[in-house]
Amino acid sequence: MDLQNHLLVAMPNMEDDYFFRTVVYICEHSDKGTMGLVLNQPTDLSITELVAKLNFMMSSDRTFPSEYVLAGGPVNVEHGFILHTPTETLFQHSFKITERMVLTTSADIIETFGTVNAPEKYLVTLGCAAWTPGQLEREIAENSWLVMPADEHIIFDVPYEERWLEAQKALGFDSYNLASQAGYC
Repeated sequence: MDLQNHLLVAMPNMEDDYFFRTVVYICEHSDKGTMGLVLNQPTDLSITELVAKLNFMMSSDRTFPSEYVLAGGPVNVEHGFILHTPTETLFQHSFKITERMVLTTSADIIETFGTVNAPEKYLVTLGCAAWTPGQLEREIAENSWLVMPADEHIIFDVPYEERWLEAQKALGFDSYNLASQAGYC
């Protein structure tokens, strides 16, 4: 099962508090493990504040999105991960996931924010989620996650606080209609 470029949608019975009601985009999945980004947990830091903290020169004609930097996961929380649509600008450390999705980990992408060279769509996270080989597959088998193909609309256009419910809608169900236990009446 290749999970790269898929969304994980946490089941309502998720026992891990960090991943409760999360949507995770899977950036990489191989026999060495899995890496993804949580798409709906904001930090208290906006992209504008992040740019200011990184001391990039901000000319008066540049504007930055008011969106929040997301908590991408509990691993490498001091590192930034930018998930974005392709751009003609080449960055130092980018990984092409698909024709429509790129992951960049170098700060040079931030220098393009607010310019015509910036990606059309992007989100910024601090940290990522990671699973050892076979761990995520076990969690899926245990019904901790639902899996769906990545949906660019959910990733970039839906407000972060609505992504979990929007992913459920895309899968055709409402978690409020699920029973927490199976059995006979």
